[in-house]
Amino acid sequence: MTGANEAQQPHNPSASHWRGPGLLALALAASLLVVSLLGSSLSPIVALGSLVLKLGSLWPGLVYLAAAFGLAWPLRRLWKDAPDAAPIQLAVGIAIMVSLSHLLGVLGLLNSVTAIGSCVVGIGLAVAQLVPACRAGVRPPSLGPGQLVIAALAMPALAVLIVAALMPPGWLWGSEYGGFDALSYHLQLPQEWLAAGRITPVEHNVYSYLPGYIESAFVHLGALTLAPLDRGLVAGDGWRLLACQGLHAGLVVVTSWLTARATTRLALRADITEPIARWSGVVAGCLALATPWAVVTGSLAYNEAGVNAMLAGVLLVCAQERMSPVSRGALVGLLVGVACGFKPTAMFFVGVPAGLLLIVATPRARKTLVPALAAGAVVGLVTLAPWLVRNALHGGNPVFPFASDLLGSAHWTGEQLARYQSAHTFDGSVADRLRTLLWSSPTAAPGSPAVERFRGLANPQWGLLPVLTLGSIVVLLLSRTRLHITGFLLAACLLAQVVAWLAFTHLQSRFLLPLLPLGATVAGLAIARLRTLAGDRPDGRGGVALLAGFVIAAQSVFVIAIYASQQGGNAGIGLPVYPAAFTDREVEDPYLSAAGWCNTRPQDDGLVLLVGDSTPLYFGPGVVYHTTYDTSPLGELLRETPADAAAVARGLRAQGIGWVLVNDSELRRLQQSGWYDPDVTPDSLRAFTDDLGGAEMVWPDERRYLVRLAPEGTP
Repeated sequence: MTGANEAQQPHNPSASHWRGPGLLALALAASLLVVSLLGSSLSPIVALGSLVLKLGSLWPGLVYLAAAFGLAWPLRRLWKDAPDAAPIQLAVGIAIMVSLSHLLGVLGLLNSVTAIGSCVVGIGLAVAQLVPACRAGVRPPSLGPGQLVIAALAMPALAVLIVAALMPPGWLWGSEYGGFDALSYHLQLPQEWLAAGRITPVEHNVYSYLPGYIESAFVHLGALTLAPLDRGLVAGDGWRLLACQGLHAGLVVVTSWLTARATTRLALRADITEPIARWSGVVAGCLALATPWAVVTGSLAYNEAGVNAMLAGVLLVCAQERMSPVSRGALVGLLVGVACGFKPTAMFFVGVPAGLLLIVATPRARKTLVPALAAGAVVGLVTLAPWLVRNALHGGNPVFPFASDLLGSAHWTGEQLARYQSAHTFDGSVADRLRTLLWSSPTAAPGSPAVERFRGLANPQWGLLPVLTLGSIVVLLLSRTRLHITGFLLAACLLAQVVAWLAFTHLQSRFLLPLLPLGATVAGLAIARLRTLAGDRPDGRGGVALLAGFVIAAQSVFVIAIYASQQGGNAGIGLPVYPAAFTDREVEDPYLSAAGWCNTRPQDDGLVLLVGDSTPLYFGPGVVYHTTYDTSPLGELLRETPADAAAVARGLRAQGIGWVLVNDSELRRLQQSGWYDPDVTPDSLRAFTDDLGGAEMVWPDERRYLVRLAPEGTP
């Protein structure tokens, strides 16, 4: 009787489609709980409560991405016949959204009204598109057992990405010196632009002359969340800083999805059966997600994930068979332009591979190839035009600080330009560069700073990806199927990226991150080929599938091990901490730290000049700083009156500066590197301090001391 009743139950065709995502959500939840307890003495209740509370900080980034998806809907006719319409729409939408954020900011129109309005319009368009689709019964593709297993093995890495993005900026990742670049400009510039009401170059921070598209998105998040202008993203407990990190982490997930769909499409075009093609896409997407470098940089407020998302979008667009050449060229141009907006070096790391992919994807007839390339060039140039114009108007050089010998060095002297170039170039032979790619830099010259090892592909934060990619290229090149051509094309793109790294960068391992989408795609296609040769079952069982699972699991283990090693093995204790703790506003004695003193001192006794420090994010308003290469107000005065401390003090007072806060250890490091103002040395600062009566306050643990510039006539 029971069996008869069960047989009469109506079948729910959508249940199997949602069962896979539900199981993955459970795997992610379990991984989040484990990671939140890792490397800390927190009780499970405290850790879980902190995690749940902080997850609420991620909503602005999710709103931004959802709005981006909707804003691209009016352009959907450009890819109306493409089978991967949804992921293409997301990639194009992100490009449109960050371009809009930047353009509004340059025009001085990025405020709470336009920020909220653009998000409302974008989400409204997304809802208008998705509601009819849901009513029509459109469902996510079902996940087979093999795909579920592979995806589940990547969930621990995704959990680390989320938990790390919820840590205060500066807490994690020794390879990035606690996210130095985020504290110096990725988050600091949005603070200044929010206060100024405009995205514009500032002469004390050279990085403001870069395109700044991810920083524009952070300004958008600040305006969206009604951040007060005086404190910006640091206002309150600083949760908006976590929102910025969450947006960048979201771009890592977007990259994973785009890479997965591009790999699946390329496999299908090479006559791989659909079950194996979809499975290979999951493998590639999980590699793009679970590679340690992606998690390390993705959980910081950096820009690498934006570059990779655009490159994965280019790969997906070029993998479509049914798309007009002009539409394909225009979309590729948009994605490449925005990739360069995220990071100018994308011109080589994304632009060159995109050109190769576009040429191969477009018929060779002159009437199709030339219009496609022309459309790409025009759209890419228009995308970057606001950056080029604002730089040209402010400093005369549209790409400053690049091409300064040809187009001018704006407000910089030749000495400053030389220091900048020395810090961003690698001195060594071709053999030295190749050695750095595969192992380490040559021994540093006497008197120069030591160069870190593992700058290239040998860095442990790559995990197994370099070896896997190289082996996969061999597999594809030896294939006697259409994968042979695809493998040759992707290998050429990867080679172009490596050459660009060797020729145009100062050889940091992180700068190789654009290899990730292409490398993961190559690996996914090669594993699909091996599964076909081995005759593995379509449901994901067999020796090759087991090998793929081992690789994804190993990448996740690398991620967890690197995370667990941070902060001396105590990374997890930072989970309940909000960024406000770094300002010492909430502690009983804020004078325990230099940042606490800066944030609670009386504001009527002049500004505070930071010497040595170029990461002022937590020092609050009322500080004056400059990057390592920019003009030092103190250095200018020391050159004018080198032996007259009183005259130097008067000169600083005339600029509204009442205090000088010196980071002695950082100043020594920068002077030894040859990157700082040559006249601002630890010895000259000590003499200056002694002549003014000694340090007002000292923080020995921070190796910082404070000098008071007394007003004229004050003892």
